[in-house]
Amino acid sequence: MRNKISNTSKVIAALALTLTLTTTIASAQSAYPPPSALAAHWWRWAESAPASVNPVADQTGQFAAVNQPKGNLWFLAGNFGGTTERTITIPAGKALFFPIQNIVDVEDGIVTPGGSKVFLIKQPLQTAQGLVSYVISTAYGMSCSLDGNDVPITAANLELSNPFSLQLPTDNVFGYPAGVYYPAVDSGYYVLLNPLSPGPHTIHFAACTAFFNNFCLDVTYHLTVQ
Repeated sequence: MRNKISNTSKVIAALALTLTLTTTIASAQSAYPPPSALAAHWWRWAESAPASVNPVADQTGQFAAVNQPKGNLWFLAGNFGGTTERTITIPAGKALFFPIQNIVDVEDGIVTPGGSKVFLIKQPLQTAQGLVSYVISTAYGMSCSLDGNDVPITAANLELSNPFSLQLPTDNVFGYPAGVYYPAVDSGYYVLLNPLSPGPHTIHFAACTAFFNNFCLDVTYHLTVQ
């Protein structure tokens, strides 16, 4: 009887954690802008910092706060492949938005001496949308957890952004000349979480993409909310 009570308690506790996590995700999705808008915002944030202090290239978490948006949102970054473990502190009251796997493409043109732009392809937007959609369709092995509890990654996490502009700084992580690039288009699997309770938390996510020769990333965040 003691074992049965213990097992029942564990099941109830697991269900309670699942319900809490599901509610956290669902309410976050309804309280903030749609993922397509947030994804464009995330890319502007991710590419706004020079490579030397870029949060995506950061291996320890020391640059996690660089250029974070004002208000009630905080972005987390993936990496450029491999395993990364970061330790960061974030303010209380911040919802978390981050990609499990994402891709951006810019089919930018060239500016003629007269100031007009000539695109290298006839349909840059459609080309970019087609490319990112195809690349992200090859994603596999996606997983995410919050404090050891699985965060489901489903088709509901997938988005294709509207076109947006990217303003790349000098020494950007793309290695492109500094300037404004348009149209940029993103597709990816993203997670949006309501603000976490004060104290320590762990977020882990991983994914692979077959298109880039089985590119894989594995990222762990040790967060302290205060």
